[in-house]
Amino acid sequence: MIGCVLTGHGSFAPGLYGALTMIAGEPDFFEVVAFADGENVDDFEARMKQAVQTLADTCEGVLVFSDLLGGSPFKTAMIAAQDFENVEVIAGANLPMLIETIGLRYANTELNQLVDQAVAAGQSGVVHAQLVIHDDEDEAAEAEEGI
Repeated sequence: MIGCVLTGHGSFAPGLYGALTMIAGEPDFFEVVAFADGENVDDFEARMKQAVQTLADTCEGVLVFSDLLGGSPFKTAMIAAQDFENVEVIAGANLPMLIETIGLRYANTELNQLVDQAVAAGQSGVVHAQLVIHDDEDEAAEAEEGI
């Protein structure tokens, strides 16, 4: 199984994790490492490395989800990943990505496949949905045309 770490600024990671568990239940081998406002970067880095180490010791690989490309949580995850062979980092984490990934981890998916599928799920989860509202006159006209 692939272990997962979710990280981000402030309450991003705990909040997203809360939504994930509400929908999909409590996942196994999953760590949340939030970068708190005012936290020392060195302390955050130590917590990130510990979370990755814990999962690397028990899992076949580790996938780290970060909120923002180039932010401190992302950079810290990239630094932590360098110390391990089978750790990957994704930026732009969202709920569709996490839900898809959690399910696929149980199918003995390889880490590189899981990364590709997570990114695809995250991208397809971003849509601009629009509600089309018809007024009663439009519906009446359409009904008459069909007769």
